[in-house]
Amino acid sequence: MKTSTLEHWEWKAQQAIAYARNHPFMDISLQKVADMLSVSKDNFSHKFAKLMGEPYLHFVKRSRLEAGIGYLRHSNFSISEISERCGYTNESFSKAIRGWFNASPTTIREVDYLPAELHTLEQTRIVTDSHQDYEEYFNMERTVDEKLPAFTLYYNILPGISDPVRGMVVYMDKYTEQLRTLIAAVKMDTPRIITGTLDVVPVTTYDRMMMYVGLLLPNIASNDQAHYRIMVEYHERFKLVDMQIPEGHYKKLEVPLSFSEAGLPMYKFINSNCREGNFKMRTNNFFISLPEPHRSEIFIPWQK
Repeated sequence: MKTSTLEHWEWKAQQAIAYARNHPFMDISLQKVADMLSVSKDNFSHKFAKLMGEPYLHFVKRSRLEAGIGYLRHSNFSISEISERCGYTNESFSKAIRGWFNASPTTIREVDYLPAELHTLEQTRIVTDSHQDYEEYFNMERTVDEKLPAFTLYYNILPGISDPVRGMVVYMDKYTEQLRTLIAAVKMDTPRIITGTLDVVPVTTYDRMMMYVGLLLPNIASNDQAHYRIMVEYHERFKLVDMQIPEGHYKKLEVPLSFSEAGLPMYKFINSNCREGNFKMRTNNFFISLPEPHRSEIFIPWQK
């Protein structure tokens, strides 16, 4: 594809991914998504598969099942609740889990490591050159409980098909600078630049993970004009997609590390504490706020 055509279809693919994430309970059809994007169904199907390495409806099915497995691993929701959250019946969820892992949801909840886990951790260690767990920073005593209001997340999925963490490291400066330009141009109240993965670590295989960077903006009256201007003036210009994040409680942990230094020990901290029962997550999506180049604020959504 020509560069302009590639950028055009990359944004279309991101919009389709965001649509699936924003409608976890909806029956999604290729025709419905193609109509939303104002493209033909066949062209969308072909371009998405070429860009993302899998058909769109396969992506939707896979990501919903992976979300369910993430809840099994890191939450204390019942299997019935998890099935419903991911658009399954209890029976169909159990059947899908057995088809993937040849094991029951209860068994998956108890295993120490999933097949993709150790590979993902090793690849992340190699890419980020991470050799420390920073136990002096990553411990429960340093966490604080914080309730955040409802937000809109305006984000870009970072380039990096097949090597997402490397893509995150390479492209982070470019995309954060774009967001800083947006913050400087539009008056807004308490914005945060954040990064994370749209997928479930360690369920999603490393090569399928999608990292993002975005602007997290509270849905409060003082930001009404900012939300409007972003959608009208910057949404297409910066190729942004958006996601609604409801209010909720978080474990917040501040560390004197860059996002790349903090990423691997952050995952180990979250995973070990969920497995040990020190806290449980209410969603799969933790994130890192980036107030300064070498300071990170980690937010873990937890079941209070």
